Amino acid sequence: MLRELQALPIAEDTPDADTASSIAVPLQLDVDGHALSLLSTTTVFGTPVDITLAELALEAFVPADAATAERLRAMAG
Repeated sequence: MLRELQALPIAEDTPDADTASSIAVPLQLDVDGHALSLLSTTTVFGTPVDITLAELALEAFVPADAATAERLRAMAG
């Protein structure tokens, strides 16, 4: 898998990111020529005594900047 990842092309204008010192690393997507930047949040529900909620986790992606939020609103119609 490492060889496959290393073989993927990297755009020339991609900035080097120091992920070790970052609070969050955004997921960046190119959708129809528009760059979208999203942050992931994970919420886990339940307590150790409530077995029905013990495995419930919810992952959501939220816009990381105003341009992404506006583009997502436009895509939603």
